[in-house]
Amino acid sequence: MLSKEAIAVGNKPVQRVQVQERKQIKSRSNRKRREAWTGVLYALPALALLLLFRYWPLVFGMWISLWKWGYVPERFIGLDNYIRIFTEELVVRDPSMGLQLGDIGQAFMVTIFYAIGTIPLTLLLSFFIAYVLFHLTRGKTLLRILFFLPYITSHVAAAIVFKWIFHPNVGLANAAIQSAGGKAQQWLTDPDPILLKLIVNMGGQWPAGIPTAFAGPTWALAVIILFSIWSSLGFQIIVFLSGMTQIPHDLTEAARIDGARTWNVIRHITLPLLSPTWFLLLIVSVIGAFESFNAFYVFSGGEGGPLGSTMSLPLYIFRSFYVYGQIGYASSVSMVLFLLLLGLTWMQLRFGEKKVHYMH
Repeated sequence: MLSKEAIAVGNKPVQRVQVQERKQIKSRSNRKRREAWTGVLYALPALALLLLFRYWPLVFGMWISLWKWGYVPERFIGLDNYIRIFTEELVVRDPSMGLQLGDIGQAFMVTIFYAIGTIPLTLLLSFFIAYVLFHLTRGKTLLRILFFLPYITSHVAAAIVFKWIFHPNVGLANAAIQSAGGKAQQWLTDPDPILLKLIVNMGGQWPAGIPTAFAGPTWALAVIILFSIWSSLGFQIIVFLSGMTQIPHDLTEAARIDGARTWNVIRHITLPLLSPTWFLLLIVSVIGAFESFNAFYVFSGGEGGPLGSTMSLPLYIFRSFYVYGQIGYASSVSMVLFLLLLGLTWMQLRFGEKKVHYMH
C-alpha cells in the first residue's frame, strides 16, 4: 500500500499536465475570440455601409409609406396608401367601357411585357453566342470584348443613339424599311399595341370587353426591349462562358467518342451542368426586368408615353415621387414592388432549385 504522501507526490505530474491543458484550451479560446473580434472589426465598415444605404432606406421607406407625405410629412394615415393602390389605381370602372386597368395596372402590364420580351430572348441568345465563342479556335478574345462592350457602355448614351436610330424622320430604321419598299413607322409615338394593329390590318376587331393594354407592347416598348437585349447580352455571355469552363472536358470528349452529336452533347451534358448558371441568371434577370428604369426614362423622356405604353413600375414610382411630390404614396408602391420581387425570387428558389444539378 502506498502512503498518502507518495500518492500526492505521484499526482503532481498529472496535475501539472492538467493545468497545462487548461491553459492551452484557454489560450486557444482567447485566440479564437480575438480572431472573431478582428473579423468583426474588418467587417464593420462594409456592415455600416449596408445599414446606412441598404437597410435603413428600406425601413424608412416602410415608415414613410404609412404617411400622407408630400415634400414634408403631413399626417399618419396607416394603410390608406396601400388601399389606394388596390382599390383605385390597379383597376378602375369606366361607366361606358366597364373595368379598365388603372395607372398601376397599366404600369404592371408594361413591366410584364418587358420582362417576357427581354428575359427569354436574352438568355437564349447569350447561351448560343457563349457556346459558339467557347468552341472557337481563333478570334475568341476579340469577339468576347466586342460582345461585352455594350454592357459597360453608358446606358443613357447608348439609349440616346438607339432613340436616334428609330427617329421617324431621320432614323436609320425607317430609312432601311423604306429602301426595302416598306412603310415608315412612328416607332416611339404610335400608341397602338402591335397585336392590335395586326388584328385590325387583317380585318379583325379587338374584343370590346378586354382592355387594349392586354394587346401586347407598342412599337416604343418593343424598341426598349430590343435595346435592353442588346445592352445586357455581354454580361450573360461572360457568365455562361464562366460556367462552361467548369464543365469537365472529359465528359464531352467521351460523349463525342461514343458517337454523340452536338445537340445531344448540349442537351444531356452542357445544359444540365449549366443549370446553376441558368438559375442564377434567371433570378438576376427577373429582378433586373422589374427594376429597369434608365431605358424607359430616356426613350419616353420621363413621360412613359405614348399614352402610358412605356410607363414601367419604376418609372411610375419616380414620377409619383419627384414629379407629383407624393412621397408617401410612391414609397407604398415601392414596398409593393419589393414584396412582389421577394415573392418571385422565393418562388424561383422554392421550385426552380429542385431542377438544378450541381457538380460535385
